[in-house]
Amino acid sequence: MLFDCRGHEVTALNQNAVDHFDNTVSLFLAHSKKTPEALSLTLDTDPQMVIALVAKGFFYKMLAKITTDPIALEAVFKAKLSVRERGANHRERELLQALDDWCYGDLDKAISRLDNLLDVYPLDALTVKLNHACQFLRGKNHGMRASTTKILPAWNEGVRDYGFVLGCHCFGLEETGSYAEAEKIGKYGVELAPNDAWGTHAVGHVLEMSNRPSEGLSWLNQYQDEWEQCNNFSYHMHWHKALFHLELGQKEDVLKLYDSYIRKDHTDDFRDISNGVSLLYRLELEGVDVGNRWEEMATLSANHVNDHSLAFADAHYLLAILSSGNRNAADAFIDTMQQKSLGEGTSQQVFRDFGMPLAKAIHACKTGDDDKCVDHLLPVFDDLQQIGGSHAQRDVFHRLLIDATIRSGRHSTAKNLLSRRLEARPDNIWALQRMDKISGAGDVSSRDKVEMSA
Repeated sequence: MLFDCRGHEVTALNQNAVDHFDNTVSLFLAHSKKTPEALSLTLDTDPQMVIALVAKGFFYKMLAKITTDPIALEAVFKAKLSVRERGANHRERELLQALDDWCYGDLDKAISRLDNLLDVYPLDALTVKLNHACQFLRGKNHGMRASTTKILPAWNEGVRDYGFVLGCHCFGLEETGSYAEAEKIGKYGVELAPNDAWGTHAVGHVLEMSNRPSEGLSWLNQYQDEWEQCNNFSYHMHWHKALFHLELGQKEDVLKLYDSYIRKDHTDDFRDISNGVSLLYRLELEGVDVGNRWEEMATLSANHVNDHSLAFADAHYLLAILSSGNRNAADAFIDTMQQKSLGEGTSQQVFRDFGMPLAKAIHACKTGDDDKCVDHLLPVFDDLQQIGGSHAQRDVFHRLLIDATIRSGRHSTAKNLLSRRLEARPDNIWALQRMDKISGAGDVSSRDKVEMSA
């Protein structure tokens, strides 16, 4: 009988393997660049360790690439073979089944299985983080909050990695609008775990949504030595700094961050590309000449033409391709998206209901048909969180829609969207500027009348 650092039984060759995996989980929580090395050490110690194989499968699925899906499937097969030869406990079997669900297209079922596991094993930090990450990819804001809310009574400062769990809870609170509570809990969590990049970033989200850019820069700078030690998530942290600089009108600082940190390594991870694409588009909306920076984004994005794992990622890929002016590549990308949406599974359903309308809206916007852009995007606007990502990340599509309504003369629709934005973020400079721009607009159009009555 072997046990991890929180008292869960683990099927493994020896305690050394279990200890290595405990370290892997802690590094995973910290978004550490050392996580792959720690997992490899675990599997070198015990190549058949079920829970380590499952973790490997989840890590590769989260990359959202067609080239990494086979590695996740291989982990599933090896884990199943290990279960047949060694056996496994309930927690391990359910984690394996959740990975299997996702590998075969049912992310919603995988999330449900992970969430149910937390009812039985609230101290299972791996499941806490996997569930949180999967719900984030799926856009389940309230699910993230509910999951951490129900497990927190079991945690305290005496339990290893408590601060990281508070960081996850902070993010769920922020994404569901409880900013004051999120800030309090998030800062406490970072005090306990200063290397928690996710928790630090969650507080940054609070400051972003609360329109406190100077405080946001100060907060992120305070912990920069810590979060720069993490994996490519450090690029996203610099992206948040760039958003604060942009809010303050410091556009040159934004470009410096883009070139020196956010895109310095020219990676093709969808999260890194999303950082770059959304930032370039925001800059262009503010009249900034971004030079030839779109070319890199477009070239890398076009290479993902056969992935189509996440509608969130695809929307950014398409925006990059179109912003570079490559209509043929964009048309081919949309065609393969359409084919993806015809299948069965969670991602296919998201593509059908939200990914395709968003893609068509982006295409229309970038090819000069703002009316059509609004027609495609407005009906799904209120449920756009279904594509995944955070409010701050999806904001680029909110801005795209609002500016399209303004350019197409649908000013009443624009005012309605801006009023809702200002209700949530009363001091939002971007929204106030747009509202001032159309404050003296004339009569509403016929389209506006229909949209207002709807």
